[in-house]
Amino acid sequence: MSADHIDGRRVRYQHRRPELLEAVTDHVLSHGLTGLAMRPLAVAVGVSHGTLLHHFGSKENLVTEVIDLLRQRLSDATGLAGSPARLTSLLSWWRDSTTAERLPVYRLLFEVFAQAARDPDRYERFRQQVVLDSLTLMEGLVIADGCPREQAPLVATMIVAQARGLQLDLLATGDRERVDRTFTLFVDLIDHLLRSRPGER
Repeated sequence: MSADHIDGRRVRYQHRRPELLEAVTDHVLSHGLTGLAMRPLAVAVGVSHGTLLHHFGSKENLVTEVIDLLRQRLSDATGLAGSPARLTSLLSWWRDSTTAERLPVYRLLFEVFAQAARDPDRYERFRQQVVLDSLTLMEGLVIADGCPREQAPLVATMIVAQARGLQLDLLATGDRERVDRTFTLFVDLIDHLLRSRPGER
């Protein structure tokens, strides 16, 4: 990449942060987090190291924003962003969000989870904005489906944890039929649990 091309892109990105985030996200999605450093990343997307720091502050903040953008893309693509009113719509979400084209998003997400588990203080923003947001969204979904409010955090945690476990299973084994059938069974069990407690609603 020539110096003129880098300088041209630097000017283009200087006041266009969303476009820069898109470029960074595409690069990280393709290359993963192993060995990721701000200076080589800046070179890869054609901006200065200072520009990345100006817009994102740190690698941890940048990674969190990358994950947020990827989760938004998934939500837009699968329709979950609209908070559907039925728990069984999770089956459609599962099918649409775990296609071969979208599984790389989860591969990157698990990379970040591993780093956040090892260094939680540096990834506090990730834990707050990504982990807790997922639980909040799921709580609203199960409440709309009839779950008692006092139980919603526990049910939501169970669903999010199961989905993540099966996503990891699918990435590791590629056993689509078994994993899909397991998620379907799990949703049926949760639905039965909610339907069997009408007196507590």
